[in-house]
Amino acid sequence: MVKKFIKIFLIGVGIFWICIQTMYAQIVQPVHIQELENHRNDIIPYSEIDRQVTMQPQNRIRSRNLTSEIIGYLPYWMYSAYPDLRYDLLTQINYFSAELNQYGDIINSHNWANLGLIEYAQSQGVKVKLTAVLFDADELTVLLSSVVNRQNAIDNLLTAVAEVNADGVDIDFETLPLHQRENLVIFMTDLVETFHSQIPESIVTMATPPVDWSGAWDYNSLANITDGLFIMGYNYHWSGSGSAGPVSPLGGFYYDLEYTVDDYLYYTNNNSEKLILGLPYFGYDWPVENDIMYSFTTGIASSRTYSSVRELASIHSYVWDESSNSQWIPYFNDQWRQCWYDDSLSLSEKYIFANDRQLSGIGIWALGYDDGFEDLWGALEAQFSGCESTGDVNLDGSLDILDIIMMIANILEGLTLSETQYCQGDINSDSIIDITDIIIIISLILDS
Repeated sequence: MVKKFIKIFLIGVGIFWICIQTMYAQIVQPVHIQELENHRNDIIPYSEIDRQVTMQPQNRIRSRNLTSEIIGYLPYWMYSAYPDLRYDLLTQINYFSAELNQYGDIINSHNWANLGLIEYAQSQGVKVKLTAVLFDADELTVLLSSVVNRQNAIDNLLTAVAEVNADGVDIDFETLPLHQRENLVIFMTDLVETFHSQIPESIVTMATPPVDWSGAWDYNSLANITDGLFIMGYNYHWSGSGSAGPVSPLGGFYYDLEYTVDDYLYYTNNNSEKLILGLPYFGYDWPVENDIMYSFTTGIASSRTYSSVRELASIHSYVWDESSNSQWIPYFNDQWRQCWYDDSLSLSEKYIFANDRQLSGIGIWALGYDDGFEDLWGALEAQFSGCESTGDVNLDGSLDILDIIMMIANILEGLTLSETQYCQGDINSDSIIDITDIIIIISLILDS
């Protein structure tokens, strides 16, 4: 009798836990979905932005000697940010987005076929991929359960990428139903095989969740199939959370970045070279009961870009939460509010964590959200720049007049240097070879 009771109890607990996981997955509004809806009616002057770029002096290609992949999402509503990105600190840009329907048709590409971004970024040594999105569970079921619809989506995405000579595709299906687990693997297998065969050296990645609440994601198969999984390491506390807290905690909580990465490593048999840790350039600002850390919320949070948070931090004092490696701002504006976010310090800790776990690299949601503040670029440069300059531009093992000649040719005649050569010539590490570097090298030669 006791054994029967225990068995019934355990079954009940299991059913309850499955229900909780399902409810949680349905309640949480992923930030990609939320922000796409928020910017649904934005009108973007693509042509004018591109025209202004062509009228500007061509940016000199900076030294690029990165130790990891750095992949940033550029949402269409941040298109005006693309001329000012630090391309020397990026390897790939995922243009967000091409919206699919349940039949695999692209119903809105947000001007993908006419973007000046693609050629510009490629000229700076950065690859550009098209992000395809479908965020409705029922429509995903129709798409993934049909051979015809899957192939239609693949054909349309291949055509879209090939016609503009882009570098690949990124798939973002965030409301994946459990019963489509195997069909997603089939779709990604066919998609990758098609892209790799039709566009040699093309890259296929996909966005994946920080926690697989429903068991819908076959991490191991997807990691083996694709060129990388962009783990969305944010929204641990989301806009509708019952308490304020870190958006991307590293420590302090059961579900945090450490849990997420270790979960992926476990289920992919330590396939770390296929894992990219996506991190937030945004925060959430909740109305709360009081100024006590992790206060209960009294309403829905508003999302703040990093630049917006910096403006808030210039008015109110911010506080470091050592347990989660995050920043937060308690302040009063008609009512108590708490804004939680990541800055260069907290992101640096998470970059170190990604390196310690030997991940392929890190990711950004989203490019342009720092809007004029340079410190986040500095954090990337500090953690992922592998450049140690000696001045040996021609890589012959000695420092002499030949190195100076190559540097002058690069400055005056546009001589193309490899990343390693450029690194050696950028002796003062300011990401550009100029007369200052030549003076320093002359001094080194004379002193030798």
